[in-house]
Amino acid sequence: MTITATARAAANRARDLAYVLLSRTPLHPAEDVLLQMVELLDTAGYAFETEDAPVMDGITITNTIPAAAALALMECRALAEDNPATGIAGEVFAYVTAPITGRTAQLPKVNPTSPQLGRQEASLLTRIALAVHDLDATNEPTTRYATLATLVDLHRQLDRLAADATVDNNRPCNRPCNRR
Repeated sequence: MTITATARAAANRARDLAYVLLSRTPLHPAEDVLLQMVELLDTAGYAFETEDAPVMDGITITNTIPAAAALALMECRALAEDNPATGIAGEVFAYVTAPITGRTAQLPKVNPTSPQLGRQEASLLTRIALAVHDLDATNEPTTRYATLATLVDLHRQLDRLAADATVDNNRPCNRPCNRR
């Protein structure tokens, strides 16, 4: 059995993200959902480590995600989106597969009309970009764990900002006039 470096990196990220979520479960109102996510992330990590990468004409294809891992991560994302009380944004699960796919999380469009919210959005997006860079640059487990924990928090803040911006943008003073 040959485990590719990208699959090993994805397995490490899945397990580290599971530990991040596990550390947040005690006395959490959505503890049962968080524990389901932890189990699914462990399943994904196991799949990355045990399923061989496909080989075509003697060439190992390194940019594919094992089916069991893909299903587990899709279910994690669905659980996060269906249970906002977890405080986990569905986008954070994209960081698990980023070593394989080369794609990170899709960030929501906030589009605030308020300059203050615009500055907050710019700050959060910059901090997320820096954290993603740090995550991609490290193989050290403690740093990877801390960076994933930071990304979970930053995505939660971005989701809150998007909700605040939606409310703020719908205020009468922030809507464009409909003059004829």
